[in-house]
Amino acid sequence: MFEHKNLDGAWNRVVSSTDAFLNGDILECRDMVGSEPEKISRLQYAVVGQRLVERCLPPEALSETWAHDAGKLPWWDSVKNPPHMGIIADFNSHNGGLHRIPFDANHNVVGFANEGEEIVFVKGVYTVSRKSDGKELSATTMRQLRELYFT
Repeated sequence: MFEHKNLDGAWNRVVSSTDAFLNGDILECRDMVGSEPEKISRLQYAVVGQRLVERCLPPEALSETWAHDAGKLPWWDSVKNPPHMGIIADFNSHNGGLHRIPFDANHNVVGFANEGEEIVFVKGVYTVSRKSDGKELSATTMRQLRELYFT
């Protein structure tokens, strides 16, 4: 389990993951704005393979999912420039993440969908192969891709 001097259980904490495609647990952080962490949106970090990923969740006082997203957890976005210092960098290293991911223009992974499927962005199009039925889906925006994925 990841341990760090800045883990306080309110502003920064580790939460268990049920997603098999993640390398371990999830680091959840909040911006230290205000005095009530439960009313501040949460940034979650995880590692998939050697890639640091992130997603944003609403404040715990509201929900686990955003109201506009029909109860679905946000997908994980690939962190293009992982930090080299601090709690996030330490978490990334602890879980096997690299600080620099080589760019592959023909297989540009920009995120991961619900079942850990890679979302790639090539020539202005986002593409994912849905694991549940093997169907390849493509769209010009992530929002459109997400709508296709859940229909």
